[in-house]
Amino acid sequence: MEEIFQIRLEKTGNTPLYQQLAQGIEALITDDILPANSKLPPIRKMAEHFGVNSVTIVNAYKYLENKQLVYSRVGSGTFVSPLPVEHIPEPVTNRNLRSFDSGLSMENAINFTSTSLPNEMFPVDAFKKAFDEVLEREKGGAFQYMDSMGYEPLREQLCRYLKTYGIKTSVENVQVISGAQQGIDIISKAMLRYGDVVFVEKPTFYGAAGAFLSRGGKLVEIPMENDGMDMMILEDFLKLYQPKFIYMMAYYQTPTGISYSMEKKRRLLELAEKYDTYIIEEDDFYDFHYGKEPLVPLKALDYKNRVIYIKSFSKILMPGLRMGLIVLPKKIHQAVMEAKYTTDISTSGFIQRALEYYLRENGWEKHAAETRRYGSEKYRKTLSAARKYLSDVAKYGHPNGGVSLWVELPKGVGAEAFCSRMLEKNVILTPGSQYDISGEDDRHVRLSFANLSDDKIEVGLKRMGDTLREMKVFHIFEG
Repeated sequence: MEEIFQIRLEKTGNTPLYQQLAQGIEALITDDILPANSKLPPIRKMAEHFGVNSVTIVNAYKYLENKQLVYSRVGSGTFVSPLPVEHIPEPVTNRNLRSFDSGLSMENAINFTSTSLPNEMFPVDAFKKAFDEVLEREKGGAFQYMDSMGYEPLREQLCRYLKTYGIKTSVENVQVISGAQQGIDIISKAMLRYGDVVFVEKPTFYGAAGAFLSRGGKLVEIPMENDGMDMMILEDFLKLYQPKFIYMMAYYQTPTGISYSMEKKRRLLELAEKYDTYIIEEDDFYDFHYGKEPLVPLKALDYKNRVIYIKSFSKILMPGLRMGLIVLPKKIHQAVMEAKYTTDISTSGFIQRALEYYLRENGWEKHAAETRRYGSEKYRKTLSAARKYLSDVAKYGHPNGGVSLWVELPKGVGAEAFCSRMLEKNVILTPGSQYDISGEDDRHVRLSFANLSDDKIEVGLKRMGDTLREMKVFHIFEG
């Protein structure tokens, strides 16, 4: 660090001293004279050497920190950025996600965009009985407002359900919500302030990204590997930013279908503790697991209370039910509860009572097993058709869960152009640009199979394969 002490300050110049010092250090960093993660001299030592007030050094370090050239750790000091300046991303502040309007009647098309189960899979009869029983028992009281946290007997049932996934919690920490999207929004409302940074997976779910941006958040994307976020990049960025929280899905991530390895889940919790941030874990598709190994949500490993777990019941039960839950760390419990109250006072008391009756009388496992069996059959059918029609022209994941495949198109074939061509063949797909907040992805499409007959899956995949081969040949010819 001797190079820093050779910087000369012009005390009679027009440029403020803190800025002169900061610019001198900046030059040493950009010229690779000061190595990544090296510690800058303590403030007091710098002030004594340069004969200036400590505030001058503090301002110089803050100037460098604002440019992401250095980062600070409480109690440890100030360090040179782990990354070259040109590799430090500018946080996303605007929604760059593009709308892809099919303009085609869903009724007649082979629609690979729907993630909902078909109507015949909904437990309609059981819920009809639940509605009747609640109305008979409660009369008009079934429609009264209730505790903003939710109907306590329902929260007790939900705690029992969560225990089957290894998540041990109490009714005091469970907040009933009107679906996962509301959960994300009220957490953002409770915790985010304008300009706060949120880390998201790249690619990520557009609904969550939109909620963070609408609350004034700035998004930083963390690239995904085959078993979760790139942990080296995550830690580098944690040093440079102080994110309010990290948003992720541990299993069957939207849209990639990726599931986190146990090693990465543990590392993610370690980093959240080390850099003092929270993790929002969204569970939309954990119930759709088709392997024999038990699932271990991130929240089940969370001994430091760093994870905010959001669970939706829309996919596993019925979309129109609009019901979900949040498991809250105690430190943010009050803020989230107040945000929920000012959003809609409470989730429908009638629906909460009906869901509690349904769970108490029917349990969870029977319907979940039927849903997994159905989803598994569709998944196997889709994989079989993909092997038959796509293997020579595209790459795709094998998530062994969820309701979608993430398909990588051959070089030279753009996703949006491909989706437009497929519309001409009566097949609707979702381009990857829908999930890339930087608007860069034009290589992937998401293919959701939950709401299609086997015949439509077969025909749709065949049309995809035929079209890709046509477009690939055309690209080679043009090239």
